[in-house]
Amino acid sequence: MNMPILILILLLPSIVNAQETKPDVFRVAIKPSEPWVMYDDKLPPKKRNPVGFSIDLWKGIAEKLEVKTKWIYTKNVSELLTVVQTNKAEIGISAVTIRSDREKIINFSTSMFELGLQIMLRADIGVSTPFKVLKEEVGKFTTVPNFLIFIFALFIAINVRWWADTKDTGIKLFPQTYWLGVNSAFWWSITMLITWDAPRNRGGLARFIDLCWHFTGLVAMSVLTGIIAAALTIQAVGGTIKNEKDLPGKRVAAVATDAPKDYLKSIGAIVIPVNTLNQGINMLINKKVEALVHDGPRLLYLAEQINQTEEKVIVLPAVFNYQNYGIVLPNDSKYLEEINLELLKLRESDGLDSFHSRLKKKWIPEFE
Repeated sequence: MNMPILILILLLPSIVNAQETKPDVFRVAIKPSEPWVMYDDKLPPKKRNPVGFSIDLWKGIAEKLEVKTKWIYTKNVSELLTVVQTNKAEIGISAVTIRSDREKIINFSTSMFELGLQIMLRADIGVSTPFKVLKEEVGKFTTVPNFLIFIFALFIAINVRWWADTKDTGIKLFPQTYWLGVNSAFWWSITMLITWDAPRNRGGLARFIDLCWHFTGLVAMSVLTGIIAAALTIQAVGGTIKNEKDLPGKRVAAVATDAPKDYLKSIGAIVIPVNTLNQGINMLINKKVEALVHDGPRLLYLAEQINQTEEKVIVLPAVFNYQNYGIVLPNDSKYLEEINLELLKLRESDGLDSFHSRLKKKWIPEFE
């Protein structure tokens, strides 16, 4: 046999094994998603230091695989899937829901986390007493310009009414000196705003002024009553959201590129797509939507951050549409079985708990 061919045959197994050896560095695609993946995107990629549940979980797997990590930063789930599908990364990990339509283009590991959707509402959604609503609604009108307008109108009414009283040829209602007269006219103006309390024998210009000022008070009270009634009605409707069965017909925010949007459409909710979860939270706080639906652990984490100084949002305890998060790999990945094995090991008990449960306590204690 020719010597070069013999040498090639002997070396062939080594060449094949060398080709199948896994790389020393895994390119790992990630996207921001509290508390799964978090980093300062204002920093250049080399100075970012991603942290979170998914980051720690991958580090645990990478340690078992004896590989290093190079982070590939993406903006959303769609971009992360594309990066993995086109083999620009060996894996992707963040908060990616395992779905049948995605399984057609990429592979998923076994479940790395089980969760469901939850509903975020404004913290004031339960306000239903007239006194609390009165305080809230009146507070919207107690601005500096409105206060100045009221003071100006009151000043004009007081002075015109006192002047009309001085011109009356009958019994005088107020003292005729300016300061004493204006002081009495002030209390008259407050009384006449809410009740008809003018002498019956008063006529002419004085009677007309009394009537106009009292009518102004009636209009103001009617408007205020209407505002309070409308606010109570809106809150009563909003307060009916107790679980997912109350969402049909409601304006509900959901991230446009994430799975909850499709589920909400299927149950008849009026879905308001948002680019980011923070945009949805701002719309909720500003009363542009009635609810926000997303993965429970992330809503719980964000609610805790938002409510550090003042309670603005609440997350309902009801959990629905259960789903699983998975690690993303290309369809032809040779590392799927190996990663699955290490993931299962990290979820198994190594004493009183497991590596996986310790991550839950660290990053999502509310979900324990």
